[in-house]
Amino acid sequence: MTPAPTHHSLPDAAASRARLDARILAARSFPPPPEPAPRPAQVTVTEVPEVRAGALTGPLLRDAIAASGALLVRGLLPGAHHAPLRSAIDAVLAADGGLGTPWFDPPPALLAAMPARELAISRAFHRSSGSAMCAEAPAVAEYLLALYETLGLNTLAAHCLGGRPCLSVKKWVLRRSHKAVEEAGWHQDGAFMGAGIQSINLWLPLTVCGADTGAPGLDIVPARIDGLLRDGEGTFDWSVSPAYVKRELPPAESPRFAAGDALFFDHFFLHRTQYRPQFSRPRYAVETWFFAEGRAPANQVPLSWR
Repeated sequence: MTPAPTHHSLPDAAASRARLDARILAARSFPPPPEPAPRPAQVTVTEVPEVRAGALTGPLLRDAIAASGALLVRGLLPGAHHAPLRSAIDAVLAADGGLGTPWFDPPPALLAAMPARELAISRAFHRSSGSAMCAEAPAVAEYLLALYETLGLNTLAAHCLGGRPCLSVKKWVLRRSHKAVEEAGWHQDGAFMGAGIQSINLWLPLTVCGADTGAPGLDIVPARIDGLLRDGEGTFDWSVSPAYVKRELPPAESPRFAAGDALFFDHFFLHRTQYRPQFSRPRYAVETWFFAEGRAPANQVPLSWR
């Protein structure tokens, strides 16, 4: 198992920066995903299946996503990694854009791929919500890639996606929630990444959260949705209003997550950050979107996993 991350155990900062830079540059050759013809979304009421990490296989993950849009995996990440990863997230957030440490050292290809204004807006958004793009801390990113491989996630993702997987710079995020959680919009990530992509998301909490734990997990709709929902009532053009969810879809759920549990889902799965008026505890998490190399959205800045 990959050792837990500390300032001294992280991969070499300069080598990590160069490696991540090469990954972003390599992904520029990936073909764009197709643009499917618009069509009404098909909604099938279902349940989100659960499985223990030891029983997880690529075909099982693929079939669960196809049938239910998501799979909850209990105990995916061993406990020895929880506290050190939380500490790494604290260090990245504390760096707050300050150069000169392994916790903030964005590679040149990232700065070229995202125009200055877009990058500034993205950083401000993440800062306001208690998060950061993992790719801006390349040593942490390379550490996580090695950890994902020891967990077999590269093989699982390849089975699920039907081809070699890559990752997204914009959608690979380190998170530490604020205690005062704002009400977030219900959304499908495909609404801003594109409907023609081939994707799977790994949402990995590092603290107990969800349900009535006092730390925000995810609110989810237990339904397989094939296509993008449009209701015209959402706060944003990519969001779906609570009134629509209550009126048109099955009752939402708020699962309880233990640290190290994982929720996998695709870009049509409807969800939001769990919202309650008051939370007493923060929630740490890592979110990682994987795409098939041939169906990766350029607007999410793919990076190669070769």
